[in-house]
Amino acid sequence: MAADRVESVQAALNNTLAVLPAGPSAAAEHEVAPGLTAGDALGLWRDMALSRLLDVAARRLKAQGVGHYTISSAGHERMALVGAATRPTDPALLHYRDGALVMARHRVADVDPVLETLRSFSADAREQASGGRHKVWGSAPLWIVPQTSTIASHLPKATGLALALGRANRLDWELPVPRDAVVITSMGDASINHASALSGVNAAAYARRRGLHVPLLVVVEDNGIGISTPTPKGWVEAWANGWPHVGYTRVADDLPTAWAQVRDTVARVRSEGAPMVLHLPTVRLWGHAGSDVEAGYRSPAEIRADEARDPVAEMARQLVQLGVTDGPGLLAEMSALEARVAAATEQLLPVVPLQSRTAVLTSLLA
Repeated sequence: MAADRVESVQAALNNTLAVLPAGPSAAAEHEVAPGLTAGDALGLWRDMALSRLLDVAARRLKAQGVGHYTISSAGHERMALVGAATRPTDPALLHYRDGALVMARHRVADVDPVLETLRSFSADAREQASGGRHKVWGSAPLWIVPQTSTIASHLPKATGLALALGRANRLDWELPVPRDAVVITSMGDASINHASALSGVNAAAYARRRGLHVPLLVVVEDNGIGISTPTPKGWVEAWANGWPHVGYTRVADDLPTAWAQVRDTVARVRSEGAPMVLHLPTVRLWGHAGSDVEAGYRSPAEIRADEARDPVAEMARQLVQLGVTDGPGLLAEMSALEARVAAATEQLLPVVPLQSRTAVLTSLLA
């Protein structure tokens, strides 16, 4: 069923683009919201669509026997907002569903995120973050610190890094990032119950109570389900608001409001050095992973209801309503992105795996 759902979601997305009306498009520099130009808004959609197409490619590579990692970012593409509202010098320790954030951050880099991501999906030894050992988000020049997929294990590390930045500033040490850098970390709604998440956020709250500088942005990507268990309604809000000295923002659905909320939250963390939780409602498409039989614990109606909330399609509708672009323009953008992913897939093959135990054990720092 999972493979069929992938193709049906893509067909529905393309159908949405096909029926959007033609019309005039705003100039790239035209502001559609305070601090958000039409060009920036279209860039966000490109990041989201590119992340989606890479997830589709991952499933197809898996079916061909050359891909291995299919825990996708599909439904979580609004993380592009966080990628665009932060700097490439803000250290990021990320959730495994943050493809759109990575695409947004790579806009300023020379490395092709499409080929690198495909290499990570296929455990290709030429991939830079892990050298073909495991699919992770990582980039030294973009300050994306590679993490494993172990639930919430990166939260204490993110808190420690935020505290280290604050301490370095107090001691006037030289830093490899700007002094007002923000540490970004992210996790799913079910992960907030994990001991590692609790210890990380508690340490940030306690440190802030002690008057320390803790520039930590914790993004909770809330798709409403943890593998096969629904998250109770209101649980994320109650959890986040229960922490003293930690701010909270729930991101709205419409683009102008959402952009203002994300941008202002990041600015507050940066200027005040105070930890904040950014609650981002998302959708989980295609199950937890490629091996997940979602139909075993969710009804067809529930699955279709989430598919109808596809954030890439919804962003497309909003862009047309805002006058950023039109339906034919978005179809052309999608075709160009599909060609880009197809070209990178051709460049990927044949995959170059690690060839020996020695190669697997060799340090990436060597």
